[in-house]
Amino acid sequence: MKTCKTRAFTLVEIIVVCGIVTVFLGTAIMLFTNFRRGFSRSEGTAVLMQDGALFLARLRTDLNNAVIAPDASGGTPAQINTTPDQLSFMVYSSREAKALPVIYRYLAAENGGSIFRREGGEKERELIKDRVASLTWQTELERFVEPDSTGSGTIRLSIGLDMKLKMKSGDEKPFSLKTSIFPARLNRQLNSP
Repeated sequence: MKTCKTRAFTLVEIIVVCGIVTVFLGTAIMLFTNFRRGFSRSEGTAVLMQDGALFLARLRTDLNNAVIAPDASGGTPAQINTTPDQLSFMVYSSREAKALPVIYRYLAAENGGSIFRREGGEKERELIKDRVASLTWQTELERFVEPDSTGSGTIRLSIGLDMKLKMKSGDEKPFSLKTSIFPARLNRQLNSP
């Protein structure tokens, strides 16, 4: 008669296998968690960059269409007016074939400010909602005179913009944007004889 031998794992082998499986599972969970956290951060940063790029593109387009036009009372031509919470100027609207006022307004708030835009008599539209940590804009006017020139020189007007965007929640880094925008049409008008 043949004896039946049963083969089984020893306790030490079972403990070693459980230890190896635990190390692999722990490493996989940690890698997945870190990947997910990094993806979440980069997604928040991408949203901030997109908001900043869209705002900057809209502002740049408006400033490139800015013109010198008389103010509402028909007095002296208004160019670009800046206050800490507002930027206003006139743009030529090809749709209405006249100069219309454009106003960008910054509404600061503790949990994140917002930026609004209004053109002419239209309703104010929100461009960035509750993500602006800080915003400053200022008008910069420079005059360049050639050394041997008898003329008044060339005038260059620009808007300096310094903006910081942040997410409402999360640990994403704030997105900072600092640039100068040169209104081409307005500068040509300022330098025309």
